[in-house]
Amino acid sequence: MGTPLIGNKRKKTVLGALGVLVAAGAGVALFLPGQEPALSIPGRVCAEAVPSAHVKPLLPERGEAFEEGSVFFTAGTAGGLGKCDLSGGGRDVEIRYSRIQDPEFTEETVERKAARPGYTPISLGAAEGFVGSNNRASLFVDCPYSKGRKDLLEASVGVGGLPETEDSARQAEISALTADVARAVARDVVGCEGAAGLPDSTPKIG
Repeated sequence: MGTPLIGNKRKKTVLGALGVLVAAGAGVALFLPGQEPALSIPGRVCAEAVPSAHVKPLLPERGEAFEEGSVFFTAGTAGGLGKCDLSGGGRDVEIRYSRIQDPEFTEETVERKAARPGYTPISLGAAEGFVGSNNRASLFVDCPYSKGRKDLLEASVGVGGLPETEDSARQAEISALTADVARAVARDVVGCEGAAGLPDSTPKIG
């Protein structure tokens, strides 16, 4: 009569061990590359100054959690420059703006830079700039410090963690995000004279 009891205990022990192994296996599966958590990107980034519609295509859908660090992207706190660093899924997006005070840096300078090998001209209304195969783009907006001056504001975007390429779809997304940054900074963060000449459309490339 004692033997069946021992057999039942052994069965329970084996089943319990199998249960632990299955649970452990499920736990490991949560960390497999194909099971990484989806990135959660807010609707606006850079202290809520910039819409994220064109940020999302530049970052992976899954991976390390989304993070943001921004300085001088809030109206009233802006100085001559500001930065906003976004990251997620092992990739980085660097957003910058800078008010250029060099009188030698003009629209002709921008045109020369856009004509370099590996670069393509882009424009957004009156603002001109360029996008490169190095996954970076810049737009320059009229933003004089005082009447009679011709200072420019540069808004730029760079994506790290990607190989250099002339992929037109990627360049279009980088250029579109650069346009979002230019509008946000020129209109709301700094307040530039040339803000009125920036349409709400995507930039023209080429």
